[in-house]
Amino acid sequence: MHLGNLTPVGRILSGILLVVVLLSGGCTRTPAGGGHVPGKVVGTVDLDPKVPLWMTHGSLAVVALMKGPTSPDWLPVARVVFIHPTFPVPFEISQKDVRLTGITFQGEVRLVARLSLESGSSLVANGEYSGTAPVDGAVGGAPVRIVIDRKLPSVSGSGQ
Repeated sequence: MHLGNLTPVGRILSGILLVVVLLSGGCTRTPAGGGHVPGKVVGTVDLDPKVPLWMTHGSLAVVALMKGPTSPDWLPVARVVFIHPTFPVPFEISQKDVRLTGITFQGEVRLVARLSLESGSSLVANGEYSGTAPVDGAVGGAPVRIVIDRKLPSVSGSGQ
């Protein structure tokens, strides 16, 4: 269709739509499973079918662990949290999510996802489930996929 065939109101609306699309970044999406994203770790968290659906009323934390030149082991350095997640959950972790001063978010990372629920109800049990990425990821590397598939033991004294 040629713009000359539009009414003046149609031309104005077409122009507004064009401006909105251009200002919103076009029709692209931030990759949460598509490509490499410099300075970030991106991916998705999926829920294994054996995890009870009532667990989605809790919170999901995705934690990035790093091992520095002076650290003896992998230490948690960054995390993002989702309340009442709807799976699959796309995530992205960057320098802004680092919880320790002086840490630069770069290099290899290990990723752990933990789904937790403290129900406060006698009808719904508290619980925690976890999952890890099958291989270490890298900041700026390929997207990762984590599947929450492991029930964690309950803490003694929790009534479980």
